[in-house]
Amino acid sequence: MKQRRQLLLIACAAALAACAAGGMYDQPYALFEPHGRSPTQDMRPAFVTAVDGASRGINDNYPVSPGVHKVEVSVPGALAMSESVRVTVEIDAKPCMRYQLGAKQLSTASRDWSPVIAGTEPIGECLRKFPSVKQ
Repeated sequence: MKQRRQLLLIACAAALAACAAGGMYDQPYALFEPHGRSPTQDMRPAFVTAVDGASRGINDNYPVSPGVHKVEVSVPGALAMSESVRVTVEIDAKPCMRYQLGAKQLSTASRDWSPVIAGTEPIGECLRKFPSVKQ
């Protein structure tokens, strides 16, 4: 019984070590997230629904590897956000960068919205972990 418990503890420790060693944050990464609403800029959040064809929930914010990605976002349709439209944009993600995605009204007379990169900012914890990454 004691030997079985020791084997179980060793197996658990090995599993935890494997999880820690092969995580999503072991290499430089980028993040795609919705931009906050900004009425003065006629901007609304664009919610990420898929990256490179892999679906994701709008509240998920998994890191991606640097490089070119096809990012599907949900933008307001002609009438309102309840009539949202999915649009795919290509983003060349730089290491240790956060991309805030928004939907911008094409003009004040238009009801059409277009996805935009509303802002970018360096990810401090990524830069600290990977000091060789240049901004």
